[in-house]
Amino acid sequence: MSDPTERKSVAEQPMYILLTLALVGIIFLTQIIFPLGLYYAIYGAVKPGDLITTSVPEYSHAALWKGRIWHSSLTVGSNLDGNGNLKSFDPATGASTESGIQIPFPISGLLADGDRLWAVSPNMVVRIEGDKATELKPKVLLNRPCDPFLYDGKVAVIDMTKSGTPKLLVLRENEWEDLGTVSTPLSLTWTTVDGKQVLTPSNKASAVLSQLNDIKVISQNDQFHVFVADGSIVAYRAGLELATPSALAPDNVDAAVDLSDLKDWEVACPATAKIGLRGKDLFKAGLVDGQPVVITTPSSTTVPFQTSSLIGYRRIDATWQKTAEKQTPGMSELLTVTDGKKTYVGGLSMVQTLRMHEVIGNEIHPTGAVVKAPVHPLEKPMKQLVLIGQCVYWPALFMLALGINWLMSHYRPSSYQFGLTTVELASITRRGFARVIDYFLYIIPIYLFVMAMGMSSKEQVAENMDKMFDFSQGGMFLQLAWLTFGSLLIQLVILLVTSLFQGYWGVTLGKWICGIRTVRTTLRPCGFLRSLLREILIVVDTIFTWIWVPAVLSIAFTSCQQRLGDLAADTIVIRNPK
Repeated sequence: MSDPTERKSVAEQPMYILLTLALVGIIFLTQIIFPLGLYYAIYGAVKPGDLITTSVPEYSHAALWKGRIWHSSLTVGSNLDGNGNLKSFDPATGASTESGIQIPFPISGLLADGDRLWAVSPNMVVRIEGDKATELKPKVLLNRPCDPFLYDGKVAVIDMTKSGTPKLLVLRENEWEDLGTVSTPLSLTWTTVDGKQVLTPSNKASAVLSQLNDIKVISQNDQFHVFVADGSIVAYRAGLELATPSALAPDNVDAAVDLSDLKDWEVACPATAKIGLRGKDLFKAGLVDGQPVVITTPSSTTVPFQTSSLIGYRRIDATWQKTAEKQTPGMSELLTVTDGKKTYVGGLSMVQTLRMHEVIGNEIHPTGAVVKAPVHPLEKPMKQLVLIGQCVYWPALFMLALGINWLMSHYRPSSYQFGLTTVELASITRRGFARVIDYFLYIIPIYLFVMAMGMSSKEQVAENMDKMFDFSQGGMFLQLAWLTFGSLLIQLVILLVTSLFQGYWGVTLGKWICGIRTVRTTLRPCGFLRSLLREILIVVDTIFTWIWVPAVLSIAFTSCQQRLGDLAADTIVIRNPK
């Protein structure tokens, strides 16, 4: 048995090398220039500012008006003007619309008032009637106001002044009128009495004015429900009271700290709930059947993608009780809106997906509405650019194979001799078609498996992105783990079966259809291990099956038309004997 027949070296064919490299370069440039040129013809040049332009929704100060949930959204980018856009969505379906009305940003809150919607910011108030917006600019600037509410039929806020005093301000004749200091504890301390948490007065040393980070007032039929929170506890009081003159006296230091008779206040959300320092985002209040409710989510949910819970506390028979808990994807922000009849609560996930729920009685029910993250202005053009690139990629690859095949037929002998046996090497086009057919052996079973797992469409994947790290029983993480394990197992089984058939009979399904086979350079079967090595290295040859140029160049420039996998396994691909 002799060595393989000597073949003409590629180095001895400079014209072949130049033409091959020129063909590869032309095809490569075509794949880049044609999609970019077509994109430019349709959309024009991309401006640097467009790359950073995006929409940022703000849900925590939303309002329920005319059956829809209204909120502000800021478009940030190169043309930042400090204004937001007023948007709304259906709490039952999630269908979103943009009103075209600009409102200040950041916003302190929205207030529904019959046929009018008010948007309040520290330096401006916008009155919205229909599709008309009127800007009001009071002389008094607000410092840290709560969400607006109605007081004697007028728009009102409680503003936490720089000195830490809560002031009741009412909008009269387009100006903020100071009605006095609100009676409210500025620092919440508590103790347990008879197994029940009760508020206790704080002294001057322990009171920290900045601790009170959220005040919310809900008004309905001239009744007020006041909620305050300091990051570790939520307190409630029925009725809005102003501090008495004696409490404001300079010599009454202790009273000046609390400004409140604590016997009228109740612990609505126990300190053991640990709502965390971000209480402004993780505590909300509403009304259900005319009774106040508090919605919280544990502070631990600020960990990205962690499973979270919506927890509801309701005042029943003058006692606050935990009445509802609903598991949700991890949340970074809460939205709660109420009109006195209905209360909706939504949790904004780390991937900016808002899932809506309705509080009905003592339960929290998902409405099925999912408000997805805003779409970047360039997302659609970029998707089309990728689609154009894919449409160009495969025809260009086919043309490259035809061109290389033509050059090899003119400059390279297609025969191979070992001993007394002469065979014909398989053309690059036949090998390419065979490989495409073999890929379907992988793609079809995996697609059927993914479809059975309910993750076969982009919409299903996008809808469940915020559940990706749901570690609960039956959660998304377990489903993705099974999906990944199942897909890898299917690929492994197909790889082993394919390598077995190719190792002992020289064929895969694609090679059998195209009339070619894989053998060793000795023209004997290559065996299972060599076949397995050859199939694994296709990942390197084609750079994870995305860029085939390395494999094509290897076949074009090696004497026996071998890619890297063939060289490592000492194999060649030949035509079946006639």
